[in-house]
Amino acid sequence: MKSPEEEIETFLRPYSPEIRAFAQELRTYLKQETRPSIELAGPSAQSFNIGYGFTTTAWDCFCAIIVYRKHINISLPSGASLPDPDGLLHGTGSRIRHLKIKELKDVQTPAVRKILKEARKKALFLAKDAGFEEDGVQTVIRKRRKK
Repeated sequence: MKSPEEEIETFLRPYSPEIRAFAQELRTYLKQETRPSIELAGPSAQSFNIGYGFTTTAWDCFCAIIVYRKHINISLPSGASLPDPDGLLHGTGSRIRHLKIKELKDVQTPAVRKILKEARKKALFLAKDAGFEEDGVQTVIRKRRKK
C-alpha cells in the first residue's frame, strides 16, 4: 500500500516537471499556512485537486490547489462571499472563486494571505467534529469515482 505522499506523486506523474514541482511547493506552503487541517487529494475529470479543510468532504474545503496541464489555480469554494478589495478573485459562479497563481510569491502577498485566512475562518465551524490532529496536516487520498 502506498503512502499518501507516494499517491500524490503518482497522481502528479502525468504533469510536466515544472507543474509537479510547483504543485509540491504550493502544498508545502499551504500545509504550513493552513494547519491544523485535513489535506484532501484526488483527481477530477480535468485536473488533480489538493484541498484543505476540516472534514473529508471536498465541498467543505476552504481552499484547494487545482493542478491543470499547463497552470495551477487556488480554488476558494466560498470565494464569492469573501472580501476582495484588491480584485484578486476570478470567476462568476454563485459560490466558487479562484486565484490565478504563476509562482509561489503570488500566494505569499498580504492580500492573498488575508483572503486565505478569511476562507479558513468561514470554514472553522466544521472543525468541531473533524477529528484532525491539532498540530499537523492529515492527508487523505480520494480515489476517482468509476462511472
